[in-house]
This record gives sequence, C-alpha cells and structure tokens, in this order.
Amino acid sequence: MRPKSHSYWPRVHFAGATTLTIGLMSIGLLASAVMALGFAAPAQAATPAIGECYNYPITVRDEVSSAAGAVSCTSAHTAETYWTGSLKPTFGPPSKATPGARLAATTACNTQTLNAYVAMPGRTLPSRWLSFAIFPTDTQWSAGERWVRCDAVFKTGLKLTNLTSKAADFVVATGIDYSNFCTPSQPNGRNTESYPCTDPKKNWIMVAARDLGGPGTKFPGTSNVEKRTRAICSKIAKRYNGASKFPSWWAIWPTDRGWKEGRREAQCLVPLAQYNKEVAPVLPAG
Repeated sequence: MRPKSHSYWPRVHFAGATTLTIGLMSIGLLASAVMALGFAAPAQAATPAIGECYNYPITVRDEVSSAAGAVSCTSAHTAETYWTGSLKPTFGPPSKATPGARLAATTACNTQTLNAYVAMPGRTLPSRWLSFAIFPTDTQWSAGERWVRCDAVFKTGLKLTNLTSKAADFVVATGIDYSNFCTPSQPNGRNTESYPCTDPKKNWIMVAARDLGGPGTKFPGTSNVEKRTRAICSKIAKRYNGASKFPSWWAIWPTDRGWKEGRREAQCLVPLAQYNKEVAPVLPAG
C-alpha cells in the first residue's frame, strides 16, 4: 500500500527496494500638517544585530515573522542571528510577499555562511543547523522597520534545541560530528526527525542537500525533480558505498507545494554503518 504523501517532502527512493511517493501631496505641506497636529513619525526600532539570541518555536519557520525579542545568549534560547540586511520600501509588507521574493531577499543566508558562523567552516556534509529567515511583522513594517535577518537554529527531533551558549561555543564543546543529521531509523516521507548519529544499526545519515532551483524558478514538475534527485543521490551514494556493489540510499525531493513555500532541496541519505565504513573504517585488532 502506498503511504500518503508528506506535504513538503513526500517522495523517497530506496535503491534496490521500493519507491515511495514520499500623489503625493506636497511633502512640505504634509510635514507642516503633521507638525501642526503635534504628531511625530514613528521611530524605527534598532536593527537586529549579528550575535543576538532569540527564543521561539520551530513553527516560526513557516510564519515569516517573529515578535520574540532578543534575550541573553546565556539563557535558554533557540536562535542566534548570523546575518542582517535591509529591505527596499518597494518590498512591501513581508507577510504579503511571495516565497520567491523572500528567498531573493535572503540569498546571503547560505549554508557556507551559516557553517562558518557556527565554527564549521568548509563543511560540506549537511547538518542539523538550519537557517531561519525572519522579517518584520506587519506592525513593525508599518512603523518603518525595513530590516531582515537570518538566524542559526539547531534541530533535534522535530523541535529546535534550547541552547545556553553561543552557537559556535556549542559546536566546539560538543564536537563537529554531533551536528551530523541522522534519522532514527530508515527514512520515509514522514520520518524526517533529525538526531545525533549514534546507532549505526538503525540510523541513516544525510550526506547531501542540493538546491534544485533559485528564488525565481517555477516548480519544474514532479517527474523532473524526481529524476534530478535520483541522479544526484545515486552518484553520491557511490562515495559512501561501504564496499558494497549495490549501496543503499534514499532520495527525498520537494512537492509543488513545498517548492512554492521555499523548500527546494534534494536530500540524500545512506545507512550510517555504510557511511562509517568510508569515513571511519574500523581497523583490525592487534
């Protein structure tokens, strides 16, 4: 029986086994009127700063904005700002902007920049560190705020991890491999929890995450993204074959809905045991 498709990442392929469909009036006159009435233009709040921390749930990822204020990075928090930028007035209220427009405004928030900020420069393996783009609320936008920021968040299971230190300090303290992304068991369209890679007998590790389209690209069709993702994952799986002629691998690709909402990655996973044989071979005893 085919399982129901997941909203965002519904399709999964297990090599060698089965496929799952996983006038403005005069400015001078206007200003005079404002002064005469005793009103003042709303003051713009301070622009978010790199290194500030926030505490919000994972649902913020789909909500465009967050009203959460900055907190001390030594108290419980789930996010830390690693990039800030500004929006043009023509951008309009972020809540009404298209996902493509929001992606275009945050192209600087890429994996390389995120990894460098959290003390993992040069890393190519996917991790449990994610980037959340945060825009002003409609109220903040109306008040004249034009900032945009990207936060580094660390996912465990289906939630964001509460940290009590700076992101880079956390990575140094826990070790870089602790950030590796593993599913607790064989992945599927619904099993997308991310955990530490601790059980080679059950865990599958994500070894690649490739963008399939930029901010302005339209969904190329399910068969197209499936074909492209399979090609990517089958090739990458050969790097982590564990000496097997037919290495196991899974491919996960976005749906039309996921694409429209900004989820455009092809994701590839292999069994942790298979991966370990390539990156950490067991030496013979004696």
